[in-house]
Amino acid sequence: MEENKRDRLLEAATTVFASKGYHQTTVRDITDYAGVAVGTFYLYFPSKAACFMALLDRLYSTVVQSVAEARRGREGPREKLAASIRAGLEAFVAQRDLARIALIQAAGADTSFDRRLAEIHSSMASLVKEDLDEALQAGLIPPQDTRITSRALVGATYEVVHSWLRGGDVGDLLAAADDVVAFSLRGVGLTEGL
Repeated sequence: MEENKRDRLLEAATTVFASKGYHQTTVRDITDYAGVAVGTFYLYFPSKAACFMALLDRLYSTVVQSVAEARRGREGPREKLAASIRAGLEAFVAQRDLARIALIQAAGADTSFDRRLAEIHSSMASLVKEDLDEALQAGLIPPQDTRITSRALVGATYEVVHSWLRGGDVGDLLAAADDVVAFSLRGVGLTEGL
């Protein structure tokens, strides 16, 4: 029952932050939307910022879980990398409001959010680096600094997602997945089969 209230507050926060923005949202806005007392909010979160951080962690967990599931049973770095990118994009589409909050509203809203986003980007780059290191050891890609390449791939994918969230020229993010995958594979030198 208690976890249900926490989830209800997080769902309400997602909706309210997505519509009003972080700075314009009050704890009262969240509790009114969730249909609970303000005091109930503070049983689960010490502050609005802590609630927002929980939403960042929720999105990150969703993306990582989706990527991990997509990678299961994939053979080779090319297949793992392609599956990871597609799964990440699908997770962002499935959680669009949460993605908008995490990737657009969080940036610059609070230094702790910026630090958490940097940690998330580092974690994602580490996953990509594992695939690139495997490909490098197998001689499937040309010599390169996989630390830099992994950061570049995460950054490029982030830019596509960011543009999509802002209503830019990306259009349908899932339809763009093949192009993002092809760009990423070409960028590291995994061109076989493209």
